[in-house]
Amino acid sequence: MNRCGQCRQFERTAENKKDLCGAWEQPTLATREACDFFLAKKAPRQAEDAKHSQS
Repeated sequence: MNRCGQCRQFERTAENKKDLCGAWEQPTLATREACDFFLAKKAPRQAEDAKHSQS
């Protein structure tokens, strides 16, 4: 299961107790289940390996 903290739109905010979701512009937690706007920070390992083997 994906979490908000794994999303590109997740932003850490030092001054707030909760972090910010860039998609919703609303407070969230890194451990919360990700929404339908989830964008992975890194490509899955298999996709990365396939790119390197094609070069």
